Amino acid sequence: MSNCVVRFGGSSLSKFPVLEAFASLLSESENDETVVVSAVPEILEILEQGIESLIINSVTSDFIIDQIQNQVNERLNVFHPSRSDENLINELKNLQNLLKGIEFTGDFSLSLKDQVISYSERISACILHLFLSESQVSSNLLFPENIGLIVTKEYGNATILYEESAKLLSLLPKGINLIPGSYGITSGGKVARLGKRSADYSAAGITRLIGADSLQLWELDAEFRTSDAAFVPDSQLISRLTYAEASELSYFSEQSIHPRIVEPLISNHIPVHVYRLKNKGKELTTIINSESFVTPNVVKSVVHTEEIAVLKLNGPGVGFKPGILAKVTTAFHQSAINIRSVITSQVSINIILNKNEIEKARQICSQLPLTSVSEIVIEDQVSLIAVVGHGMQQHHGVSAKLFTAVAQHKINVLLSGSGASDLVSYLIVDQKDTQKAITEIHNIFFKSIF
Repeated sequence: MSNCVVRFGGSSLSKFPVLEAFASLLSESENDETVVVSAVPEILEILEQGIESLIINSVTSDFIIDQIQNQVNERLNVFHPSRSDENLINELKNLQNLLKGIEFTGDFSLSLKDQVISYSERISACILHLFLSESQVSSNLLFPENIGLIVTKEYGNATILYEESAKLLSLLPKGINLIPGSYGITSGGKVARLGKRSADYSAAGITRLIGADSLQLWELDAEFRTSDAAFVPDSQLISRLTYAEASELSYFSEQSIHPRIVEPLISNHIPVHVYRLKNKGKELTTIINSESFVTPNVVKSVVHTEEIAVLKLNGPGVGFKPGILAKVTTAFHQSAINIRSVITSQVSINIILNKNEIEKARQICSQLPLTSVSEIVIEDQVSLIAVVGHGMQQHHGVSAKLFTAVAQHKINVLLSGSGASDLVSYLIVDQKDTQKAITEIHNIFFKSIF
């Protein structure tokens, strides 16, 4: 088999130079190649939103299919195929039948939702398969059910089962194999997704299962840089990251890598190589592996997200009263609400959550018997800014620099935290201060280096 697995991003299906480079690299390869394909983002979004709207009868199945077909046509127009593709036609027809069944019966379950959304990757893989065919590159289109990728029954957030999937290697044919990512099959034969935009994770799992030497990520939507180029135009590419650093950075950008990508790779120390595709070739930008490397200034990147909010449980002695946090975290777990972090004091418990879940979280807390909580406050116009890099706890000047950068430019810090790990310190600031804070923090750590 191939000595690597390639994850190819669905967003690249609208970029002909990238597709051209991809086909050229595959045609020149002398090895078998395993390519895991992620979803076209627009198709994924249409299905995620469409199925929810279909359940409440605000859209029809035909409307959803028309939207999908429009997105497919846009991708096909990038390379103008000379013929229609039977695989693509069948996938669209099967999706339409599923949606019509939901529309007419009202039948809906988590497993059915996963099955519907899996077509975002299935359709994307079909488009790539057609492009390769038009480019005279022969490939095999395989689905997780064909190769025995077995996962747990945790619909929407399943985990790959490696012992149960051990036959996968023997089921892969010779040649170039295209596999839709982000989902697997339960022991009962049902589709279960591995999380949102989780083709990276399934690619890493397949890398481990076939004993490949490396996982290659071709053409990331967001490269690993010292900061977001939209905020810091002169930010630089990061050449080396550890598994832990890459995982931490992934929480601040859904368009870089999936946070679980390193799980299957750690035990065998399998590296991840990130490439740009250009001029019909590829350029290595970042290597991710288990080798710890502390840079002279410790910090490797300044990152942020505005997709968070803070739920504050205020009241005299809430930090002292036992059981409050246990009640809240249990209720959140039962409602599938992910807690990103918790910061407490004697008069306030601050819970950092995803912004789209904050109102649901407030309603849950208002119904709990939290006798010491006198008020529940939401702060949702905030940004979480983090500095990431191994060696934080051994280099105490990092925190001093961080707070100097914001203090000198009169940036108010609403919350701060560090010490939970050796590789991250973070601040929560008002959204209006985001640009200034990121710029000044990046300057204080990197200006002398660049």
